[in-house]
Amino acid sequence: MARRATLNWALPSMLLALVALALALPLIPRPTHIVPAVPPVTRAAHAAHNAPVLRRVTIGMGYEPSVQFAPFYVAAQRGYYRQAGLDVTFSYANAPNLTELAAAGNVDFANTDGTEVIAAAARGIPITYIMSEYQRFPVAIFALTRSGIRSVADLRGRAIGVPGLYGSVYVGLLAALRASGLTPNDVRIEAIGYTQVDSVALGRVDAAVGYSVNEPVLLARRGYPVVTLEVSRVANLVAPGVITGESFAAHQPTVVRAFVQATLRGLADTIRDPRMAFAAARQVGGLTALRNRAADDQYAVLLRAIDFWHSPNTRAHGLGYVDPAQWQSSRQVLRVIGQPIPTTLPPTLFTNTFAAGAAKL
Repeated sequence: MARRATLNWALPSMLLALVALALALPLIPRPTHIVPAVPPVTRAAHAAHNAPVLRRVTIGMGYEPSVQFAPFYVAAQRGYYRQAGLDVTFSYANAPNLTELAAAGNVDFANTDGTEVIAAAARGIPITYIMSEYQRFPVAIFALTRSGIRSVADLRGRAIGVPGLYGSVYVGLLAALRASGLTPNDVRIEAIGYTQVDSVALGRVDAAVGYSVNEPVLLARRGYPVVTLEVSRVANLVAPGVITGESFAAHQPTVVRAFVQATLRGLADTIRDPRMAFAAARQVGGLTALRNRAADDQYAVLLRAIDFWHSPNTRAHGLGYVDPAQWQSSRQVLRVIGQPIPTTLPPTLFTNTFAAGAAKL
């Protein structure tokens, strides 16, 4: 009995001791679920993993970087291509090959002369002209004012310099002569390479043919009074624009429209803000060295090009508009001057499908 009484007394004492010991220990917080901060490198990798995948496309641009490609540079630098899901590469290649490159899919798009497109169609090359950049054929015959040349008819018996007997410049000369009742036999056509400005200034030829936005502008900026005879006033020829392969246009219409619409945003910005566009062009390799007189000359070239990029048609239909009447007229002009043409213009040769909806400027 005594032992049981002792045990009964001791148990409460032990419990009290344990409670006291527990109260004396420091409180341990209840565990919670903690998400560790994502390291910066991991966050960047996570963002890259979830970023939209850009479709890589290439556009053939011609011989070399130029302020005349400013709309494309603006579209790239302002992020319009990326916003359209595209990663665009500019490739500079020999212009006569661009139609073949586009048809074969070696480039996705190409910037080329409209007359070259019709010539390519005559050879069975499957391409589609998807937007106009120039609304008027930008080729002109130019001479010094003191030459006395005031019209194409005044060229009879004169020496006329051209880069060569090929391409849109030569085609433009033949078209202008034909419209004025002259033939190549009535003038002296001389292949002078790309020396038109010096050749006219130094009197090596009486007149020369070049791009309206380039050689006549540069000659005038040297201080020479210049007479410029625009071929577009006497022959309604298709102007430079963008092409793609017929198959690419048919099977990748979403990509084609994305590219065209982004490019036309760049074109609209260039027309609205030439200074900004010129600054964008000077960020491109090959143009970064433009300074002083050379920069001023090229800015004048850009301003002249802008005059050709919009028209009553673009104000009515939107930038990039392709005029069907211009294509029919071009086929007729090319036929009468002896250039290769298709029997009929293929229905897929040009389209307004991708340019529709662009800004009306």
